[in-house]
Amino acid sequence: LEAVPVVNVKNKLVGRITVDDILDLIRDQAEEDIQAMTGFSDDVEESDSVYRLSRARLPWLLIGMVGGLLGAGFIGFFEEGLNAVTALAFFIPLITATGGNVGIQSSTLIVQSLANRSVFEDSLTKRLLKVFLVAVLNGLVLALFVMGTVVFLYDKEVKFGLVVSIALFSVVLLASFMGTLTPIILDKLGINPAMASGPFITTANDLMGLAVYFMVATLLLNL
Repeated sequence: LEAVPVVNVKNKLVGRITVDDILDLIRDQAEEDIQAMTGFSDDVEESDSVYRLSRARLPWLLIGMVGGLLGAGFIGFFEEGLNAVTALAFFIPLITATGGNVGIQSSTLIVQSLANRSVFEDSLTKRLLKVFLVAVLNGLVLALFVMGTVVFLYDKEVKFGLVVSIALFSVVLLASFMGTLTPIILDKLGINPAMASGPFITTANDLMGLAVYFMVATLLLNL
């Protein structure tokens, strides 16, 4: 089938859609999603002007910068705790990076699923339960691995290892749900859900991961 006929309400032929037209549309939509996932606010190409390329990149870069400044301020709020247990700072990149990776994985999977509506025949409750079970399994494996590494490789106390592993497990759960729900909500609002797979998820999960990490440390280490 090289072309699809197009008819009006009176069933009269008014044109045709070729395979090339369909492939061009698929390619354009894929490029738009890829750019949205990497933080471009507009559809641009490498041949565009410097101003247009910068304008397309800056909005999400600024949002990420604001998130980073908020994260720095949040860390400063726990300055006394960091001075008391300086080793807490060593694992901040681990917590934030894992939360960002989990969130991006979850949101990317949902963005792909939104292209095929049949996958949403299950109820939202059933989908969230599946997300929860996957997050629990992944979180347990990662938490146990980190617990053993912190205690045996870094020669830290078991209580300190518990802080890092519990925080990591909690971040995996929260990031999974956020990465799942955010694209669905954006899609309902008529916003390209691919935007959830980029800087938005990363920045939000960084802040959330820091909050969980220091809350767990405060409770278990009595900071």
